[in-house]
Amino acid sequence: MISHPIESAVARQPSASGGWLLCVSGGADSMALLHAAVRAGVCALVAHCNFCLRGAESDRDEQAVRDACRALGVECIVRRFDTKAYCREHGVSLEMGCRELRYDWFRSLKREHSLSRIVVAHNADDNTETMLLNLLRGTGVRGLTAMREDTGEILRPLLSFSRAEIVGYLEGIGVRWVTDSSNLTSDFKRNFLRNDVLPLLRTRWPELDKTLARTREHLADTQALAGDALSRYLPGADNLLSLEDLHACPAPETLVYEWLRPHGINKTQPAEMLGARPGASWCLPGGVVERTRFGLLFTNPDEPPRVPQIEVDTFPNTAHYYELCVGSAPDVCYCSDTTGLHLHLVRSDDYIAPLGMGGKRVKVQKALKDAGLSPLQRARFFLLADAEDRVIWLPGIRRSIHRLVTPDSPQIFRLKMI
Repeated sequence: MISHPIESAVARQPSASGGWLLCVSGGADSMALLHAAVRAGVCALVAHCNFCLRGAESDRDEQAVRDACRALGVECIVRRFDTKAYCREHGVSLEMGCRELRYDWFRSLKREHSLSRIVVAHNADDNTETMLLNLLRGTGVRGLTAMREDTGEILRPLLSFSRAEIVGYLEGIGVRWVTDSSNLTSDFKRNFLRNDVLPLLRTRWPELDKTLARTREHLADTQALAGDALSRYLPGADNLLSLEDLHACPAPETLVYEWLRPHGINKTQPAEMLGARPGASWCLPGGVVERTRFGLLFTNPDEPPRVPQIEVDTFPNTAHYYELCVGSAPDVCYCSDTTGLHLHLVRSDDYIAPLGMGGKRVKVQKALKDAGLSPLQRARFFLLADAEDRVIWLPGIRRSIHRLVTPDSPQIFRLKMI
């Protein structure tokens, strides 16, 4: 029978039916999570990271988790990391190295065992600390909302409970836990907030945590509204953020940041991008951004170029349809014959004899550049050619003099980009 609010909070999680990966360090929070999950009847697999940073104390923590899982009849998987070597190799701090190692491993375990969530034991005090840390680093609304209870991948069922409530729960059910001695010092920024700053603030503002929790709720609502508003300006499949949308948006730097945030943009780059001239480019972890004549273009060079989809319709060569051929737009190509037509990526030796230039040939690369395409766009552009590799059409840009419809053509073929 579920009798404690912490156990009730764990039991009512919709994702519990899919099985959880419980991340248990041996500290009070994670031991409370472990026991509450077992008491609530949640099917779970426990994962424990031994970062081998505190000698015998790290081994003590590992053994405490193993013993608890054995007593509760829960499977426990332990992984030991050479954390210092990893941090040296990747040039990251110990704090960041531990985070990267554990979440990479947790995600692989989640996939391997087909579990619904990675479940961690962050509590309300942790969320207050995260909010203030983000504020001191310099952040926007998203950073001030701190941690969410359920991201779809990571679940924090104890996020509404204080550290004191969690300790009270453990004492009530007679469960012991281990203490990480590194948490008792104020060497790290979070520990300094936890051990020195927040206790002082709470003496003046006893309701500090509840007040900040309400503020995070308000900010989450604001973030949702802002996200809905920004989505109206974000680019479609072409990944071009146009100058028109940038000028229309009341917060263009925020728009650029939110658009490129999944690709690794930093806080200073939106202003650089907005102030740059056409031709400038930026390499982000997830791709390349180019400032073009038309706006900002994002490209992931690792993704294959998108082949244009061409729809072909056939019409009789009547006066009505022949008149349409004469005034066609760049995204439509009327041909007298489609035999041997094919799409291929632009090559350095491709030439086009553009319609209206008296048969003069120009390099396709120049024609694309004159049309405002960036170097990456030109490298990933597909043209339409015939069996003799004569360029018939630069889809969306120019038509050549070859395969034109004449009054004597038996049929009219309309090629249209879709």
